[in-house]
Amino acid sequence: MNKRLSLLAFYLISLSVVSSVTVLAESAVGVKEGDWIEYTITYTGSPATQFPEWIRIEIKNVQGTGITADVIVERLDGSSNTSSGTFDLDIGVPDLLAISANLDTGDEFYHEDYGNTVIAGTEDETYAGAKRTVVYATVNRIELRWDKATGILLQSDQSTDNFTQNLRVDKTNLWQTQIFGLDPTLFYVAVVGIIVIIAFVTFSLIRRRK
Repeated sequence: MNKRLSLLAFYLISLSVVSSVTVLAESAVGVKEGDWIEYTITYTGSPATQFPEWIRIEIKNVQGTGITADVIVERLDGSSNTSSGTFDLDIGVPDLLAISANLDTGDEFYHEDYGNTVIAGTEDETYAGAKRTVVYATVNRIELRWDKATGILLQSDQSTDNFTQNLRVDKTNLWQTQIFGLDPTLFYVAVVGIIVIIAFVTFSLIRRRK
């Protein structure tokens, strides 16, 4: 009897330990060839003139967890350059510009420069003209927010002794800009529907007056 109780206690303890362990999420790419994202970066204080003020990322190819992209950067000093590279989500995209898609609160992802990071929470916010579900975490005192569905970085905020930096997505073709909280297609369908109803009511009133 005591042996059975001991085994049961061990089983319950094991379950509690397993359930408390954060699971490293399997990488899932949320972008495809042809997708693009643009960011604006603002500063307060005295940043170096070679720091970026505008970034555009153009996805050229996706193979497995590998993402090939062109990155166009414009700097505070007016210079610009374009670079190309292939990045693997399994080891981490530079500057955490993308993480695995569809992560949720408590999920963990890996980056070779920062180790394992746990998603702290989710919430809904508006970025690039549309309401998006956002996941967020803090890495090396940098506050980061990603689009849950695509894994693309939406915003990062960091401070140093000399300046603060705020990066925010400005434009993208990953989602459509909403009109009064609706996707453009639904909005225009609603508008057409309203016009048809008004026309029908007007026509009916005119016929009755005759």
